[in-house]
Amino acid sequence: MLIPPEKIKILLLGEEYHAKVFNEQLENYEKSVFEPKYYNELPSNEVLETFDLFHLISSPIPVIKKLRRYKRPVFYHWIGTDVYRFINDAFIKRFFKKLIINSPIVRNLVVSENLKYELQQYRVESTIFPLTKLKFVDDIPPLPEKFSVLSYVPKNRWDFYHGDLITELSIKMPDVDFHILAAGKNSGRTNLFFYDFIHDTIPFYKKCSVLLRFTVHDGLPKMVLEALSNGRQVLWNETFPHCFAVNNLDECVEILNKLKLNCPLNTEGKKFVQDSFNESKIIGSYYQLCKNILFNQ
Repeated sequence: MLIPPEKIKILLLGEEYHAKVFNEQLENYEKSVFEPKYYNELPSNEVLETFDLFHLISSPIPVIKKLRRYKRPVFYHWIGTDVYRFINDAFIKRFFKKLIINSPIVRNLVVSENLKYELQQYRVESTIFPLTKLKFVDDIPPLPEKFSVLSYVPKNRWDFYHGDLITELSIKMPDVDFHILAAGKNSGRTNLFFYDFIHDTIPFYKKCSVLLRFTVHDGLPKMVLEALSNGRQVLWNETFPHCFAVNNLDECVEILNKLKLNCPLNTEGKKFVQDSFNESKIIGSYYQLCKNILFNQ
């Protein structure tokens, strides 16, 4: 057994938003056992030698090959789009990626159960470890007077987020307002409101009754967790606790019509998110994961 260092030195590399947020969470962990450092590209060999482990978040898989020489554990963290690319790779490309990610030094982490299942289909085992930072509210904000729907459809990924489905819903349900974040401006419909990219989405949960999320592929979207933590009902084309699973336009219409008549606050969803995605609990489990892999504790 190795002698545990005073602090666990962790290199974080990869998807900028998640890596920076996780770096901050490790720095602020109450037990002060981590010494993380985020890089947007691989540092020098001398710097790499100083770390106890490498944590890659949705980085290009070949980066792992460059890190092998240091004989340190590698956490490779899948967040969603990387799994989508992997399963859609040509067979030979996916074969060589599997050789890297299934090597003994690599521990694969995923943010959600559905990603774990998808990787299992290709004989890649993983551990579920969410990446998220939420602001919890003590009291659920009251529902708005008018039943309305919130969604996120970036204008440059309109098809991936099924923007046409949202538009069709606004046509079929003219008495319901639809608020679409990151879609740009000027929808052309009186009940369909487009907004540019919004950094603070919290005010939108207060003005909307329901979150609708419908994508080609997904991981663990922050908006779903935020909506639940604000006591909102959620329609999502994935299976997740305290959400309505929808698979097509007709199912969306059916459930939205029911909720339009009776839309209770999602108190159980709020409780689930606060219990399951408590930051201190999550980082505590990460500490145990590090001890297991570094010191066999």
